[in-house]
Amino acid sequence: MTHIQVKQMLGRGRSFAGRDWWYDFRALPQFTKDAEVKARSGDLMRQFSTLTKNWNSDLNSEWVVRHFFAVKMVLGSSVMAQSLRYAEANNLRPVVSYLSYYTVMHALRAILFTSPQARWNDGEILQTTHTKTINVACDAIAHLNKDLANQVKASTLHLKAFRELISYRAPSSGDNFEKPDFDVYAYCRLFLEIAQMQSELLEASIQKNVTEAFELDQNFTQHVYDVEMDGVSFFDREDWHRIGYLARKHPAPLNILHMMSDGHVEDFFGSWCGEDDDPAAFNPDNDWRILFDVP
Repeated sequence: MTHIQVKQMLGRGRSFAGRDWWYDFRALPQFTKDAEVKARSGDLMRQFSTLTKNWNSDLNSEWVVRHFFAVKMVLGSSVMAQSLRYAEANNLRPVVSYLSYYTVMHALRAILFTSPQARWNDGEILQTTHTKTINVACDAIAHLNKDLANQVKASTLHLKAFRELISYRAPSSGDNFEKPDFDVYAYCRLFLEIAQMQSELLEASIQKNVTEAFELDQNFTQHVYDVEMDGVSFFDREDWHRIGYLARKHPAPLNILHMMSDGHVEDFFGSWCGEDDDPAAFNPDNDWRILFDVP
């Protein structure tokens, strides 16, 4: 029995905004109203139905890869957030602007990858610019709370500018400048829950409209583990193993929570652990659930 089957057998998390969900949302009810989530869910189901009623091998492989990248954004954002908390607690102020911004960007990219508004375009979605990522994610947030979306966009752009100030201008005043009134931890939990919501709705649409099974196409899955950055190639053996497991055991899109295996979560955080047991060193195992209730 796979970890996916076990999680499905354990049942849904809770009822919220007129639907049953696998995930027990904590931030969405705080930042949005039930009526807004209910309306947005209906709108997303209609958008996803245009995909799932015409489902094929390419779409199946594309969305497995997109959700897998969303999983990695959840985990990556959580590592960044723990690093940020450690930096704040230990006066590592030169890196706080970087960690703040990229914690947010990882979380916003999870929204991008699970959004029906974002096109695959032969994998170009993986190179989406920061500006477009912010725009797509904030558009998704605006459907739930327009004022909040405006605040998120302004604050994220402020974080971006502040990160560039520290990185490129080396100000003699250090980081003693105005910073946005923006709780990175609370807002990033919201962003990741929006991504989870979108992933659950696609899965629900697939269950409703798709009857045929497909194998995963390596032309899509290779984007996960074969990476080229500025002419330099990287092969991620761990990602190759994880996407290979899905190809064998469940070659169809799953919601973010269920796509995560316990082993993947443990190994992802563990890959950033130190080689010794120095109690003063950064330990990414301290708070896996800092932003998202991972398995």
